[in-house]
Amino acid sequence: MQELFNEVLLAMKNNKMRIALTGFSIGWGMFILVVLLGSSGGFQRGLYKTFHLDIDQIVRVSTGKSAYAWQGLDKGREIKLRLSDSEAIESSHIEHIERVCPMNTKLLEIKNGSAHVNTSVTGCYGGYLVNDYRTLTSGRDFNKMDIESHAKVCMMNELLARQLFQNNDPIGEYVGIDGIEYLVVGVCESSLNNDVSLAMYIPLSTMMTIYYPEGYIKGINLIVSRLDSKEHNEHLVREVHNLLASRLSCSPDDYKGIKVNNPYEQVLSAKNMIAGIGVFVWIIGLATLIAGIVGVSNIMLITVKERTRELGVRKAMGASNAHIISLVLIESVVITVIFGYLGMMIGVGLTQLLDMALGSAFPMFQNPVVQFWPIMGCNVIMIIAGLIAGYVPAKRAVSIKLVEALTS
Repeated sequence: MQELFNEVLLAMKNNKMRIALTGFSIGWGMFILVVLLGSSGGFQRGLYKTFHLDIDQIVRVSTGKSAYAWQGLDKGREIKLRLSDSEAIESSHIEHIERVCPMNTKLLEIKNGSAHVNTSVTGCYGGYLVNDYRTLTSGRDFNKMDIESHAKVCMMNELLARQLFQNNDPIGEYVGIDGIEYLVVGVCESSLNNDVSLAMYIPLSTMMTIYYPEGYIKGINLIVSRLDSKEHNEHLVREVHNLLASRLSCSPDDYKGIKVNNPYEQVLSAKNMIAGIGVFVWIIGLATLIAGIVGVSNIMLITVKERTRELGVRKAMGASNAHIISLVLIESVVITVIFGYLGMMIGVGLTQLLDMALGSAFPMFQNPVVQFWPIMGCNVIMIIAGLIAGYVPAKRAVSIKLVEALTS
């Protein structure tokens, strides 16, 4: 086996130009495939983040004035949600609803020393931040004790924290909200680009006790998942609407009095578009790979034809057909593995450079990581193609009569 590899290396050393052309064809195919897949993956992840497809879908429930008279009640009356309506949705166990997030809002003055702003304050439970596309960056979220004790604690976004506390850490400090002191327990940031809104959050129980003792709330957000078809989405909207319509004495056809805002059409369209991009890029990548395979096959065919006399001499010196075919196949596999790996590594390096150059400046291009197994699968395909490309002409060459091989 060692002698066989030595013969292969000697043959490759004596044909550097041929090796370079074959290797370039293989490496270029792998390089283009990796760059295409990496760039496509980064672009798809960027789109998912931009359109918030990387988190569970959010359905927002609110109310307005009734569009129809119903059960003796006048048209145009104000429909109001209560906290008990949120609890009814949660206990109904409607399919696809993962979490029910009631909320309330009120425009209030927020002060810290001489700094003060007027902004909307949201009353909510713990885990609500995802509804506003925000994540906690420091401190903590509201917990069960905060809700049960009607605690005077608050969270704010980083923009509001800078206005009230400049560069100081607000965690553990007190801030005045409508003249009442609240302890700052958390700071959050937005995942939206160019978000300039000021956000303040307090426990929903605290807001209800102070400002809405009658139990009214402004809205209910539903975090839903696995809604992968138009039929599923429409069924969810219908179930939620009918449940609230029966509780609020509202017509089942009244979609102005009870509003269930589910942006599923935009979500499904965006997901289908992103999936289409992935399929299109795979088609281009595989076409490039096939072009590389064809190039390898042509070069191997010419190579074996040029070496027909050499192979004939080897056969005349007693080399078996299997030995001669092994020479060609090993050379083909060695070239394919080495240059395919080089093309892959250069492609991965380029995608990482693109990520470093564009990642922060171009939010729609995120983490262009190439998945390991698809690329290794393509490498295996290239190796098999190299074996076939080498075997067919080699088999033909050893089947030629010795006299014809020596005189070719």
